[in-house]
Amino acid sequence: MINRDKEKELMEMKVKFSDEFGNQVIYKVHDDELSHAFCKMLPLTVVLQKSGSNEFSFVSPKKMITYDACTAPGGVEALCYHQPWNEVLIYYDGYSQYEDLYEIGMPISGNEQARHLHGPVFIEEVQ
Repeated sequence: MINRDKEKELMEMKVKFSDEFGNQVIYKVHDDELSHAFCKMLPLTVVLQKSGSNEFSFVSPKKMITYDACTAPGGVEALCYHQPWNEVLIYYDGYSQYEDLYEIGMPISGNEQARHLHGPVFIEEVQ
């Protein structure tokens, strides 16, 4: 018999962003339709674009539904989706809440390496 904590751990979805230079960040993603849609596209290799002084982005291969998604509240670090532009964003040095920005997940490991991701970046679901 599996105890409740172990069962919860088995149900948690996590994704890892890694590059060929050894940088990697692991995000715990939310249990909502948006995050499930993102995970269904994995594995995926992307080239990140520097979008500002505190973020990287890439265009999602598919439009994702944001019906029950968590609005991104603003903060320091997060993996987000901007619905109008169909962009996935990695924030690593602060961001503000704005319309149509949804949080996919939060970093749980390697968050200090997010700013150093470059080149082809491989994204995969991990345990």
